[in-house]
Amino acid sequence: MRKQILYSGCSIVGMAFLSGLAACASSPGQAGAKDSSTPLLSDAGCILGDPNATYVLIDDMETTTHGPIELATGIAAPLSQGYWYNSGASYFSDAGSNTSNDSSNPPQLSFVFSALPTPTNTLNCNASTHAARQSCVLNGLYDTCGVGFEFAQVPDGDAGAPTASNTPASDGGDAGPSIPMVTVPFDISRYKAITFWGMTTTPDPTAGSMQVKVQFPDTDTDPRGEICNGGGGNTSMCYNSYAAYLNFTTSWQQFTVLLDIGKGGVPPAGGIAIDTTWGYQQAQWLPTQVYGINWQAQRNIGPDAGPPLKTEIWVDDVYFVE
Repeated sequence: MRKQILYSGCSIVGMAFLSGLAACASSPGQAGAKDSSTPLLSDAGCILGDPNATYVLIDDMETTTHGPIELATGIAAPLSQGYWYNSGASYFSDAGSNTSNDSSNPPQLSFVFSALPTPTNTLNCNASTHAARQSCVLNGLYDTCGVGFEFAQVPDGDAGAPTASNTPASDGGDAGPSIPMVTVPFDISRYKAITFWGMTTTPDPTAGSMQVKVQFPDTDTDPRGEICNGGGGNTSMCYNSYAAYLNFTTSWQQFTVLLDIGKGGVPPAGGIAIDTTWGYQQAQWLPTQVYGINWQAQRNIGPDAGPPLKTEIWVDDVYFVE
């Protein structure tokens, strides 16, 4: 059964959020909240929600193997809920090279949720036994390892009747036969923030954490919107979506990302921005036209500049905050 969960409660964490002290922070001139986060949850603890906010469950990863997501608000026929997916790990070494190909677990195009080694608690002491996990071994420059979901989809009128050739079996989710679908932009403008729990088993040995980018592709930054690519096939200026940068550690933490770009290109603490060093720089933040949310880690050195980079991202219990 589809469900929508609205939580309320009281905590210092929630009050801090409403005062503008979110779970990640940025300094002027940075693209989002780079390289800083505040741990809000120990492995054995749980947090009550702020009484002045409403928490709308997007997904808790407990009811299906990979979706559809549980969010119901704003999704009515002909729209239906979208699914989780994995991405990245796309480097293939040249013949004769000493480097290896990228690898990922779960394998690309066959994402499923993972059981937690140890059950934990999240918002309002909600018990969690499953989460979204993606593990990769990255070898190429700017290779990424990612996991995410898309909000809403509609039947693909151009695909014809479902067949084995035009519809992967996984597209049917857990609920029934496969139906060709296409993702459409979704309106998240009513929400102030997202909050979720995250961790990694592969922190940088020096920093003690792994940087994870959480981003919100919309019609300006995703090639499906035909803006960043000018409606053509060259997507080199695309995928520079509004985002925040968080530090995942080996302990579960709650992270809150404000859906706020600030003024003059400088986001508030915990807000989002595009990267000013690459990609389509005229992109507007379009909260009424968002495709989904994804999390990714990235290798920033070439294949011959160091050993393979091992990354593992865990994401659990994702909520909107009103």
